[in-house]
Amino acid sequence: MEIYGRFGYGQAAQSVSLKIPRGAAMRPVAGSEDVRVRLEELSDEKHRLVMRELMASVDRPGWSRRETQALEDGMFQDPEMWREGFENMRIAVAERDGQVTGFARFRRKLDWNAEGPAGRVQVFHYVAKDPATTHALWSVLLDLDLMASVEIDQVPVDDPLLALLVNWPAAQPRLSENLWIRILDLPVALASRRYAAPVDVVLEVSDERFGSNAGRWRLVGGPESAEVTRTEDAPQLALDVRELGAVFLGGTSLAQLAGAGLVRELEPGTLFPASAAFGWPLSPTASFVW
Repeated sequence: MEIYGRFGYGQAAQSVSLKIPRGAAMRPVAGSEDVRVRLEELSDEKHRLVMRELMASVDRPGWSRRETQALEDGMFQDPEMWREGFENMRIAVAERDGQVTGFARFRRKLDWNAEGPAGRVQVFHYVAKDPATTHALWSVLLDLDLMASVEIDQVPVDDPLLALLVNWPAAQPRLSENLWIRILDLPVALASRRYAAPVDVVLEVSDERFGSNAGRWRLVGGPESAEVTRTEDAPQLALDVRELGAVFLGGTSLAQLAGAGLVRELEPGTLFPASAAFGWPLSPTASFVW
């Protein structure tokens, strides 16, 4: 949104919305036949601990583990006025050898048209510990009786589901903004994250609202730790705090922003190594937005 950028926020994560046809083919995954999936009505008493542990097992930048009581409670709120004709909330629980390996929180709505059943499935969250569980969960969700489509929002752009779908364009993927970040304390923020590769770069940062962020900073870091200090050395890259927020979680490339003229390479040869360091193997995604 335009207003975020005006206040120094950078778009740090995107997500995908899908509307998958019932019965959509998926590529086979070894071991998925060993995963059992049961469907139950969502219960605070029965499922809170299971969902808490699985949400906490995800190690993806931007992911929220719903660590407070109030945030956890939100997953169990299901007043009829919010349902728009859908059933009570359900949960698909995946197990292997007696151990829970994944879940999907969903609900259904029965409908008909001239061609026959046109029911809809809405999936609100899904977590899978391994590829076999992902395959098993979605095999069930895509084969529910009298349903025509399965919808899910806020899917990471590199989610395994997109790779499993044989005909992923048929899922009508739609890209949307997911998470915006505003750097308030630059040295603390940059020193708090890990970097995918060793990095030693001097940044010239502009910030119209927080002068304490503006100026030259030397970032020295790597996969284990990082240090950020003021410096008088010649700057190698120049950018606004907005772009720094965009690359903070590793989902937006410094090189992409440089190609758009939003980051300037002041010393030739510094852009690509810094861009690789700021990247991350998993795309960032917030598990829920508000």
